[in-house]
Amino acid sequence: MTSLPSTEQTTALDVLTEPRRRYLLAILLEHEAPSETDPQSASEGVSIGALATAVAGLEQDADVAVVTDEQSGRVRLTLVHAHVPRLVDAGLVATYTDGNAMTVALSAHPILEAEWVRSILTDPTGEAFPADEATLNRTLEALRSPRRRTVCAALAKRRGAVPVSDLAATVAAREADDEPGPVAVTESACTAVETSLVHEHLPALSAAGLVEYDAAARTVSLALDAPLWQADWVTEGPLAAVAEFVRRRAEQGGAATVPHDSDRPTADATPADEPTAEVAPTETAPAPTTGSSATTDDRLLWTLARPPAGRSSSRSDRAPNTPSITEREER
Repeated sequence: MTSLPSTEQTTALDVLTEPRRRYLLAILLEHEAPSETDPQSASEGVSIGALATAVAGLEQDADVAVVTDEQSGRVRLTLVHAHVPRLVDAGLVATYTDGNAMTVALSAHPILEAEWVRSILTDPTGEAFPADEATLNRTLEALRSPRRRTVCAALAKRRGAVPVSDLAATVAAREADDEPGPVAVTESACTAVETSLVHEHLPALSAAGLVEYDAAARTVSLALDAPLWQADWVTEGPLAAVAEFVRRRAEQGGAATVPHDSDRPTADATPADEPTAEVAPTETAPAPTTGSSATTDDRLLWTLARPPAGRSSSRSDRAPNTPSITEREER
């Protein structure tokens, strides 16, 4: 299994967002995969004409035999002038020219070895995706931005709807942690992030169905029922940690649990090989504005995802006639 750094995740998502690039890579991967005896070697390649015909066939969900020369020619123009050069720039393919004939071959690149990328390329039209291909395209497009991936990761560790201003402070702190050297998270930095969230990133994530964004109330939450979390490629992809959190939430009946003070082990009783749980902040608690929030959020994720010590996460284990927290609050 190959784990990609953030920059290569961004490149992979940018490449895979465009269906024709996805189709082209999928065709090359199927017909020109490097040999088993020399995995690092490039394949012999496929002619640009054959690639254009195969891509056109995938677009029409038709056998290549029924693709007309006109259809193949239109696809070929976009491959030659747009998509193949983009893939060459990314280092994913190489081209060879013999006279007027162009041949395209896969290159040895870590992106093509990533399990989640391979999973997408084995199903480039999204037939196994739990939504239509247009939704798959919007999802990949939405996740191209590192800030949007950070937003999803931050929301996964918060319960319920979060004020956009709090989310902006968390995102700014996380991004500051990624910068070399000490970086102060100022009020102006948080305001700039909030502006970008409101006008760009949250609408895009909402359109892809990844978040539930209330523009009027300026609150946002992770969409736990988004088709994305059911896709196989997500479990090893750029949002693997978020998908794991959603899975655990589903196993717990859709509600994150926070241990009561009496259930939390003391420092002396905490096993050395387990992280120390912290109390989840309330919805009105101010968001952290320093680089330390990433570490705190990581411990919070463990707290929310892991049933309290000594308790079962199943609701069926609750004593009969014992009102739930929600029921007591309603009374």
